[in-house]
Amino acid sequence: MQQSWIGGGLRFSYCTEHDLPDISRMLSKESVCRWLFFGPNTNEATRSYFLPLIEEVQAALWEGRTPDHHVFTVRLEDTKDFVGQCALFPVDFSPGSFLIGYQLDDIYWKRGYGTLACTFLVYFAFTVLDGYRLNGDTVAGNTASRRVMERCGFVLEGIQRQYWHARGGYYDRLIFGLLASDLTPERLSALGEAFTE
Repeated sequence: MQQSWIGGGLRFSYCTEHDLPDISRMLSKESVCRWLFFGPNTNEATRSYFLPLIEEVQAALWEGRTPDHHVFTVRLEDTKDFVGQCALFPVDFSPGSFLIGYQLDDIYWKRGYGTLACTFLVYFAFTVLDGYRLNGDTVAGNTASRRVMERCGFVLEGIQRQYWHARGGYYDRLIFGLLASDLTPERLSALGEAFTE
């Protein structure tokens, strides 16, 4: 199975253990974790979360099968500098439905990379995995993440009030969804052409 894709000046590759120091550094920042229900993380906390996912992905790729989880490192194509990470997680009992996730290092904010990462997940879920639905969520105040999903075609489907309790407060959860059937055949074809090896 292919392990790396290029699009919009970024390279999306399945995470390896070698990526963990960069991911840990990013997730140790207060700015990056501001709108997350976790963090800032210690290196140990980040490693204990990501390493089992990475090991599952690498074992599946080694055996020639599709991983259950899809966790990608995002780097600049030309310099290989670390930009962030993004992921697709399967939804229990709903084959073809995935939860999206993405975090970018704060030095790469406001450059369109979040939208590009989300677009890559849409491409991967609907074109590579032949999925039917994507699920996304964000804290109500995180307008940047909300705009990323909306630019990628996601629709606000609901609000869960006081869903997260973090940093001494309660936060509403905005729930977004995107169906493969929401995209025209032309849009799906364009996605397939946007990301190559």
